[in-house]
Amino acid sequence: MVLKKNNKNDSNMLQIFSVSFVHLIHDTYTSFLSPILPIIINKFSLSYSLAGLLPVVLRIPSLFNPIIAIFVENFKMRYFIIIAPAVTAISMCLIGNAPNYFIIMILLFITGVSSACFHIPAPVILKRISGNRLGLGLSLYQIGGELARTLGPILILGVIYLWGFSGIYRLSLIGISVSVVLFIVLNRMPKKVDNKKEISDKHSIINTLKEGKGLFIFICAVIITKSFTASIINAFLPTYLIAKGKNLWVSGGALSIIQAFAIIGVFFTGVISDRINKKKLIMILMAIVPFCMLFFIYSKGILVLISLILLGLTVYSSTPVILSLIQKKGFKYPAIANSIYMTLSYAFSSLTILSMGKISDFIGLENTFYLFTLCSFAPIIFCIIFYKISNKQLI
Repeated sequence: MVLKKNNKNDSNMLQIFSVSFVHLIHDTYTSFLSPILPIIINKFSLSYSLAGLLPVVLRIPSLFNPIIAIFVENFKMRYFIIIAPAVTAISMCLIGNAPNYFIIMILLFITGVSSACFHIPAPVILKRISGNRLGLGLSLYQIGGELARTLGPILILGVIYLWGFSGIYRLSLIGISVSVVLFIVLNRMPKKVDNKKEISDKHSIINTLKEGKGLFIFICAVIITKSFTASIINAFLPTYLIAKGKNLWVSGGALSIIQAFAIIGVFFTGVISDRINKKKLIMILMAIVPFCMLFFIYSKGILVLISLILLGLTVYSSTPVILSLIQKKGFKYPAIANSIYMTLSYAFSSLTILSMGKISDFIGLENTFYLFTLCSFAPIIFCIIFYKISNKQLI
């Protein structure tokens, strides 16, 4: 009997690692956009407004996440996770061969659809296969994403150095291979893990919003702060550093440093969140991040490295805590609840990036970085207000 239990646990851990690993592979491809954005700007002579539109196009499908979630709930979730790495890899790696700006937009939109179809069901499946190891499962899943954004800039710049910008299509073979292997591994999951759920409730999205009203209000306040910090780092950090006179390797390396320490931040946040109130932990992080951004902007010499480390430890660390809050809430339709969070996140993020590109055309990217950092302090007040008025029981 003990042996059977151990075999079941080993099987579950293999599946948890599999989903986390595919998160690593998938997000490695989506992390290519930021480090290659300066190349695209130079190749097609783009303004900051047009450059800022590209990350937004990548996020546009996420605005329809609740609708995609209903679609996902009506099919076996594992197949979305299996197919996504191949689709994302192909569309992102063809950007190097795109003849014009419009084709790049189409490829990014396809990537966005594929990414949404992966990220919506993944936490739901992890909850079902993790059992009482939900914290571990979500931590490994999030670490996979942060590690992807660490390796992605280095990988894509190395490939461009070896084969040129037009040679990055070769990297798509990795994503295709992962989808094939994942099909074999995840097909062994019990059918009950991702059985399709016929959604007969026509108002499932609205009812899910009502069900978690207090939680979503609190999350909105957090997302606004992250939009002024994490979002602009993801989209414009390499471009910002190049505008300040750094080369492509230094700018891409800075992004990798932030993401490398984000892995540590995510891990320790997960551990700490099991011991203290999750909402309080999120509020502490949101209060610290704007100061870390200011420190980065005014840093010189070795202090730049220290500021990048501090940003990595703090700016992304609230994400696994938010995912945990959502999954522990016990929503009737967990995929829809997760999709609502993603929609809110991407909506605010996209608006911020679009605004930053437009304003940068008028006052310069460096001044806009400073302006948006100052703006990131304002939502802290809303965080405190919503913390007090939101439902007492969020988990």
